[in-house]
Amino acid sequence: MKKVFLSLLLASFLNAGELNIAAAANISYPLEELKAAFNEKYPDIKLVINTGASGGFNSQIKNGADFDVFLAANMDFATDLENLTKNKATSYAKGRLLLFAPKKDANLKGLENASCIAIANPKTAPYGKAATEVLAKVKNSNKIIQATSIAATLSQTINACEYGFIAASSKAELLKLGYKDENMLLVDENLHEPILQGMIIVKNSEDAKKFYDFILSDEAKAIFNKYGYE
Repeated sequence: MKKVFLSLLLASFLNAGELNIAAAANISYPLEELKAAFNEKYPDIKLVINTGASGGFNSQIKNGADFDVFLAANMDFATDLENLTKNKATSYAKGRLLLFAPKKDANLKGLENASCIAIANPKTAPYGKAATEVLAKVKNSNKIIQATSIAATLSQTINACEYGFIAASSKAELLKLGYKDENMLLVDENLHEPILQGMIIVKNSEDAKKFYDFILSDEAKAIFNKYGYE
């Protein structure tokens, strides 16, 4: 009996999986809730989540980085890996761009005389690219500072800039920090290309497919919706 118990315990240990997830920084806010919901369904799969700029993860994966699933901030960085992974990328959420003004009411007209406008690097961060598209269509002071990521853009805006373009998923956290609805403006989607966020399985496995399917589930969609995604 003891041997049977030990054999079952060993089998359980060997079957316990670990998934390395590369995730765009803008989904940092819903990630903990998504992780908890996934682990309720699959308690034996450990998620190791890394967040950062999508362009950086794209380069790392091309250079052999050990990720199982990639959740990018746009479709381009995911579809760019289709030939390498032999898998298809799909959209898991639609993001929204937010104009944040920590010390005043946020409005696009105010950009005309802004002392500093923070955006994420448009080459590696899709929300930065969307911000440049907006700035090309509205009058602004051209006093633009590029941060390395969408997370760094938020920090730059709070500490040094009059305005910043960030992910709408940041709104709930900003409200908790004491900022008001008036400090934030959801940017008109007609001013930039849609921010369709893409996902791709980098390394095929049953556990990777379970995570992929979960992110596309109604349960995950409801969590994304809570954080401003569509």
